[in-house]
Amino acid sequence: MSNLRLITLLATCLLSCSRSQKETSGAGSYSLQLVDSVRIDYMGSLELKDYDPETNRYLAYNQQKREVLIFDASGAIQHTFILQDDGPEAISGYGLNPTFSAGNICIFGDKIYTLSREGKLLNRTEIPYPYFWIVGGAHIAASSLGDKLLYHKPESAEEGQDRQAAYQRMLDGGPMMEVLDTLSGDHYPTMHFPETDAFEAGLFYGYPTPLIQNSGSQWYLSVNNALEFHVYSEEEQQLLFEQTVKIPAKNAFPDQPVPLEQMDTFFEKNGLVYRIPQIHRFLPLKDHFIAFYSKGVSPESKAAYDVSDPAQRRELVYSFPMEFAVFDSGFGLRETDLPIPKSMVPFEAMVDKEGQIVALKDQEQAGVEEDFHTLYQYSLDFGEE
Repeated sequence: MSNLRLITLLATCLLSCSRSQKETSGAGSYSLQLVDSVRIDYMGSLELKDYDPETNRYLAYNQQKREVLIFDASGAIQHTFILQDDGPEAISGYGLNPTFSAGNICIFGDKIYTLSREGKLLNRTEIPYPYFWIVGGAHIAASSLGDKLLYHKPESAEEGQDRQAAYQRMLDGGPMMEVLDTLSGDHYPTMHFPETDAFEAGLFYGYPTPLIQNSGSQWYLSVNNALEFHVYSEEEQQLLFEQTVKIPAKNAFPDQPVPLEQMDTFFEKNGLVYRIPQIHRFLPLKDHFIAFYSKGVSPESKAAYDVSDPAQRRELVYSFPMEFAVFDSGFGLRETDLPIPKSMVPFEAMVDKEGQIVALKDQEQAGVEEDFHTLYQYSLDFGEE
């Protein structure tokens, strides 16, 4: 199978220095308040990847070591194993993103791998056509959908690799995900991109790296350079569009589009810093819905830095505002532009079965711990409504 990947420019996941210096954030009625913490005895970098409310287990991943960890709510490590890169149980692919799936673990690499929670390779599933990626990165994932597999849909390479055509197909209502019957080999598209006024036909707004999350039977989709998200419902093994929700953030600076036929000039035109406005996380609570997002900076602010200097480039990226918006359970807007606590890594935040927001401590911003990690729990404080 042809499997040529398009390695896209990815946003550097750095936190903004504009965040609150306290453990409680929020200037209005809503804030995130730190309420508890759990110690995880593990050395090395760690990313929080998934949470299973049925078993109350967390899945984390060390990209450098290709090591998967599963730990419980007390922080005790239940399983740990290394993803093999050669031999009979080798797992190949770029930007691996292990997730829980029907009691097991799924990884979408060069194919879809299913592993037990102890790390035993159970199955390899091929995508049933030659493909390439128009988008990529750490959000690419696969999971179960009833008795089938659901995964981020790659672009078919059966008629070549036309990136411009692939981008336009997405804007024209192309599918963002695909469902595969592993027994029959039948497959069909789902989660079609909706009509939106965020993108103009014939222009390129940056590679549309999708953020796709679900909560029960509801699914959420966003792409970069648009502070809006799309809500889908899961019905009969299809993801059907319901509505688009906009985030009316103040002082947001979208990157400027280029003609579609000049898509390779996009990065240079926008100051060589790929940090356009985008949503980074959805957090569905019992009575509220939270979206974490960044807003970019003005062209004048970008121009004040020499991005060829690593120190100045880093300083610029840290200046990008990153905030959150609060909606009610029906996606009615309650508040926007609230600061995120300095202590958390917001890109991997999730909600536990008690309705608390959980996230790893950001050691770069909140203090280094050499031989362990800390999982923080936050509550949404309503204040005076």
